[in-house]
Amino acid sequence: MKTTPQVYQLYGLRVQSEIPLCAIPAVDDQLPYDVQIQRGEAKTPIVPPTGEILSQLRWPNGQGYTLVDAGENYVLHLSNTGEFHIARDLRTVTVHTGPEIAPALAGLFVIGGVIASLLALSGEPTLHGSAVAVDGRALAFLNESGMGKSSLAGILCAHGADFVTDDLLRLQPAGEHWRCYPGSGYLRLRQNAAAIIEKFSPELRESTADERIAIRLGSHSARPRLDAIIIPRLSRECHTLELERIPTAKALLYLMAFPRIRESSIKAHRQCQLDFLGQVAARVPLYEALIPWELPYPDDLAASLVRVLKTESP
Repeated sequence: MKTTPQVYQLYGLRVQSEIPLCAIPAVDDQLPYDVQIQRGEAKTPIVPPTGEILSQLRWPNGQGYTLVDAGENYVLHLSNTGEFHIARDLRTVTVHTGPEIAPALAGLFVIGGVIASLLALSGEPTLHGSAVAVDGRALAFLNESGMGKSSLAGILCAHGADFVTDDLLRLQPAGEHWRCYPGSGYLRLRQNAAAIIEKFSPELRESTADERIAIRLGSHSARPRLDAIIIPRLSRECHTLELERIPTAKALLYLMAFPRIRESSIKAHRQCQLDFLGQVAARVPLYEALIPWELPYPDDLAASLVRVLKTESP
C-alpha cells in the first residue's frame, strides 16, 4: 500500500520518501527535492546482483553490503535485507526488501548506506562519523560501528553541545576550512548506553527498528565549521582522557580507515577520495584519544573533550 511521501532534509539533500525515515521532516515539504525514495515490490530470495562491483564490505558474521553497477542502474545489496536500486541520474531510489523486513528498518539503511552511496557515486566521499557543535565550532568522532562515536556525541549533547550528525559525516569545503552538513536530527544509541540515554527526557526517546534508542535532538540550523576530529579508542584501563595529536603527514592514513562507503573500484572516485581526505587532513587537527569507558562516566569527560576545541585557534 502506498503511503503519503514525506520530505526530509538530510546531509544537505532534500529527500522525498515513501518509506518512513528516522529523521525530522522538513519544515516545508512543497519545495523541490533532490532524491526520491520509492517503495518497490518485496523480493525473495535476496541474492547478490550481477554486475561490476564498485564497493563491498563483509563482516565476520557474513553480513555486509555490495554496491554494484548493474548497467541499467546501480544496486546497493544488503545481506539478508534487500536491494536499493539507484537510478543512474542518482535522483530515484527504489527499495526492494524481503517481506519480513519492516519498512522502518529499510528507512534506517536509507539515511545511512543509501545516502552515502548516492554521494559516493556522485564523486563525493563521506566519513563514518558523528559530530556536535559548541559555540558554532564542530567536533567530530570517527570510528567503526560500536566504537563510541554516538556515545561520545551523546555525552557532549547531554552537557549542552548542539547535535549535528550521527553515523554519516558529509563535509563542505569553505575556504581554508570545512563545514559539517546536519544529519537526521536523531542520535541513535545502543541499549547498553543506558547511562547516556537516561540523561535525556523520555519524551525525546524513541525505539528504532534495529533495537536501538533514538534521541530526538533536532538538526543544527547551520553548517558549523569543523575545528577538530577525534578517533576514540575505548579503554576500561585508563581513568582520564589521553589525547595525542596525529601529525599532518600521518593524518591521511588515519582518515582513510573510516570512509562511510568503502573504497570504490572506479579510479576517478578513488582519486576524489584521496584528494578529499588529503585536504581534510591538511586543514583539520586530528587526534587519537584513549577514552575512559567505565560506569559512571568521569564527570569531566565532556569538559575535557570540549577543551580540544578551545586549544585550536578560532
